[in-house]
Amino acid sequence: MNGAAESRNFGVYHRPMTSKYPTRQQHPLSDKEQLSTSDLLDKPLVIGLAILYGFIHLATLGRIYSLHIVDQLDISATEMIGDRLLGWGIGFGFILLIVWFTRQMLRREWSIFSVLGVHLVVMLPLTYLWYMVFNRVSLWFCATFTDNCAQGDTDLFYGYLYNIDRFVMTYLLVLAVTYTYYYLRLDNQHRLKQSQLQTKVLQAKMKMLRSQLHPHFLFNTLNSITSLVDFDRERAKIMLVDLADLLRKVLDWKDTPKVSLDEELELLKRYVDIEKVRFSDDLQLSWSIDESLAKQPVPGMLLQPLVENAIHHGFARDYLDLHIHIEALQKNGKLVLRVSDNGQGFPAEEAATNFAQGTGLQNTRERLHTLYGDQFEFTVRNTRPGVRCEIILPLEKS
Repeated sequence: MNGAAESRNFGVYHRPMTSKYPTRQQHPLSDKEQLSTSDLLDKPLVIGLAILYGFIHLATLGRIYSLHIVDQLDISATEMIGDRLLGWGIGFGFILLIVWFTRQMLRREWSIFSVLGVHLVVMLPLTYLWYMVFNRVSLWFCATFTDNCAQGDTDLFYGYLYNIDRFVMTYLLVLAVTYTYYYLRLDNQHRLKQSQLQTKVLQAKMKMLRSQLHPHFLFNTLNSITSLVDFDRERAKIMLVDLADLLRKVLDWKDTPKVSLDEELELLKRYVDIEKVRFSDDLQLSWSIDESLAKQPVPGMLLQPLVENAIHHGFARDYLDLHIHIEALQKNGKLVLRVSDNGQGFPAEEAATNFAQGTGLQNTRERLHTLYGDQFEFTVRNTRPGVRCEIILPLEKS
């Protein structure tokens, strides 16, 4: 080590020293309360900034090493690494302060202009303090752990001006990363809350739509039971017991927007059993179900209004026997559900308005739109004889 009075603050340039004699005066660093990253800051952000700032100091270490080679500066590897570790530790303490300060303003929902305005005011004083602390601590470190050391800048202000670009750029980089991190996090939280709120709204709407089905379904079923009471009380009792079992199943689904297809078909069988008490052998039901779709999720009580509609419109004076066929199949990556019958179908004047006037069909369309948006198809058409209802839904993972 030569006797030239040269500062050991390798990461920061200083003006030439006025004294040519090295000094051994110590400036011990006072212990300060450390910021708790777990309580006051976010660990992912802190870790990311620590790594980023570490890369900056690695680049600075490369610059110091080039001075060692090109300018033949007498610096040992231990001194270079120790200087950078010291610079990283002090600088990262100020970075934590910048992050904490920014977080407090964002928690109070300050606008971006207010946050930038405050940082522009405090940036120069804070970076000057940053430089001063690094200068003095680096001097203390050099004087304590090396044989020869310069006394450091006698004029901190001009030394700060000489290095202001590095400190300001680092400050602005930390501010940009911090603001972007919290902005994205708050945006994600906002999106999550919006999604949760939308889900609650959809659930409420689904419950409302399903609750509309229950009185409609009960009204028609109780009418069927009433028609039996006067001339066949035993069959009416059987029908009431079956209705109670069916309602118990429906109540089990009150908070479940979707059920498996096999559960939906099981409920449909119970409903048809109730209707068969009334119509006996005049009502027949057949199935054509792809077994691989048994666990496919579908809206609860989706098919019951369609079968009820087929029974209501199918029987007539000229159509005393009614056969209803249920299909479930895959087509072009979609779930296709069909309910078809061989009854009289819709009257001509009612065919164009069945969605607007029929509670069951209109309710079914609204439920499907609530759950699937535009990702479904629902068609009802006269097939002469009979009616065919077809629902096409996206296939889901069961």
